[in-house]
Amino acid sequence: MAEHIQLLDLLQTVHSEIELAGLLHETARQFQMSHFAIYDVPAANASHLRPYIRLTNMPARFYEEYDRYELLQLSTLFRLLQKSTAPKVWSVESGGEPSSDPLTRKFHSILTEEGLTCTVMIPVHRSDGSRGAVSFCGARNLISTEELSSLCLIATHAYDVFDVLTKKTTPPESGLTARELEVLDWAANGKTSGEIASILTLSDHTINTYMNSAMRKLDCVNRTQLVAKALRLNLIH
Repeated sequence: MAEHIQLLDLLQTVHSEIELAGLLHETARQFQMSHFAIYDVPAANASHLRPYIRLTNMPARFYEEYDRYELLQLSTLFRLLQKSTAPKVWSVESGGEPSSDPLTRKFHSILTEEGLTCTVMIPVHRSDGSRGAVSFCGARNLISTEELSSLCLIATHAYDVFDVLTKKTTPPESGLTARELEVLDWAANGKTSGEIASILTLSDHTINTYMNSAMRKLDCVNRTQLVAKALRLNLIH
């Protein structure tokens, strides 16, 4: 419990999405899970999840497989998010007898292969009233009521921090887009293009396109000069 209180204190010191991602990853670890994600709540008729991802450390291949088979329509958690504001917990163990439906079996197979046998989904709200969710998942048994209460408290405060961070405006003189700044933030923290692609669930080619665009806008000749100049101009931290 003391560790969980410390996480809440650390949230007050977060100044970037990178720092928030690190703290959410540590939160997952302390609850014996491995991954986190912040989502916008998908529309009822949505078939793909990737457009609704805001921040995550989930592997890109997971979302590629998830959307290839349009598994969003099979997700009990996301369907419930559209109807309820109560936290949801799902596990492979509690899923009942194996389904005869091929897509449902594929859904369970993808989750199991990635070690995502338990998921907690916590509904949250932005300051403008729109809805989102913070999820934690990993390979563990169902969580206790006490653990769920702690996770809900941390997730709610984390989403408030995320809401504030995403409202920060880009200095107009830079000309960089929010996504280009996000890529630069990760690069400044030592991530390779491949690692950034995995974090943002984009392709390596897309990350390099953002990087090259930022280099042109800031008149830089390479990635090292680009990151240094962005730091000097206080575009990233």
